[in-house]
Amino acid sequence: MTLALPTQVAPIPGSPATIRSKAARFAATADAIHEAVAGLRTAIADTRQHESDALDQLAENATKVADRLASLQGRYDDASEALASFAGDLESAQRDAQALVAEHADAAHSESSYDRQIAHFRDERARTTDPVEAADLNRHLLTLAQRRDGQAAQAADAQARFDRITERLRQSGGDAARKMRDAADGDGFNDGWWDDFSGWVAEHAEILKAIHSILQKITMALSILSFFFPVLAPFALAAAAITAGLGLVLAATGQISWIDFALDVLAVATMGVAAAASRTIGGVMTALKGTRVARLAAQGTSNPLRVVTGSFNGVLKGKNGLSLLGGRVRLPSPTWLRQVNSVKGTTNAHFLRVAESAKAGAGGPLDDILLGIGRQEILKIRVASAVTAGSKAVDSALGDALPNLLDLFGDTDHETAVLGPVADWYEGVEDAATWRIGS
Repeated sequence: MTLALPTQVAPIPGSPATIRSKAARFAATADAIHEAVAGLRTAIADTRQHESDALDQLAENATKVADRLASLQGRYDDASEALASFAGDLESAQRDAQALVAEHADAAHSESSYDRQIAHFRDERARTTDPVEAADLNRHLLTLAQRRDGQAAQAADAQARFDRITERLRQSGGDAARKMRDAADGDGFNDGWWDDFSGWVAEHAEILKAIHSILQKITMALSILSFFFPVLAPFALAAAAITAGLGLVLAATGQISWIDFALDVLAVATMGVAAAASRTIGGVMTALKGTRVARLAAQGTSNPLRVVTGSFNGVLKGKNGLSLLGGRVRLPSPTWLRQVNSVKGTTNAHFLRVAESAKAGAGGPLDDILLGIGRQEILKIRVASAVTAGSKAVDSALGDALPNLLDLFGDTDHETAVLGPVADWYEGVEDAATWRIGS
């Protein structure tokens, strides 16, 4: 058990109460394991009263589990005893060291005072010409030196006793750590790579959380841009997947809640749904154009392809997408931006405009089926996006916005009556959703 101890006489740091609290937690865990083992053995005994191969097998497996749990109990019992013992030694060492602090300070102060007096009377002796006065000064200097040496010896003794106190405490900490290691190594449970990995994640948690936050922002930016530039869609999906993967690591090691990870997964799912639906809608658009051309041809229309193409292009002219006009960039119109954002993609917005306004060759059972398929895919996109956006909005409101709002209100009746319990409830949900795999 590593503890940074001062080398010179000073108060010894550390909190015995905190160490005892951890010891009590280990003891409570050991008691809980003991109760679980007792209950399991009782259940095993009950199965012995029935003749059943299945119950016999269950009892055999349960016996192995009970034995393993019983050995695990020893780990927590030993850890609790080791910590409790070290807490007592730390408290005793702090009390003894505190008594030495004043004693050492007084002796060091007196030693310095005698040194100053000795220097003063040495100067007087050097200036005097009277042999009698010089002899008196020599006797006085001898007395001061003896007293100074006495105070120096007292300070040195206090330092030596302090060194013995810190050495005993260091030995106590080492013994406690050794007992805990021996208990962990000897109970048959392998604390392997996952525990090492979890420790590494905990050490670098702040950096990993910052990276996770940056990835979330990058994913959001790429997903919005991919609505207008479909070539970016795979990159947005990849960024979302990486974000969710890092979220899984942080959630599994107890650094973020599983609710946060679930929101990352929802973002991936939404992008996946939108990508699949957009591909389907692209196929619907191609099929829709073909069926309408065929329908007009059957009706005897001259050049049906030109008519249908003109019908499609006519409703798409008003999209006002990003384009170059006379060497100047023309930004998309607000209406077109809203349409693209509402259905998460230009292809999907094109379909809606064609479905609502392009009428050349429209009609007939096949045309209706294709339009129905396209509208179903649009509905999937909107529902998936609404679920993700709604979940994030609720999480943000209950996790961030609501506590900040309560801080503005202060201690008022309407806060505690409605908003306060809601905030407390969601904080409890977040805490309950934060745990480690294997914990």
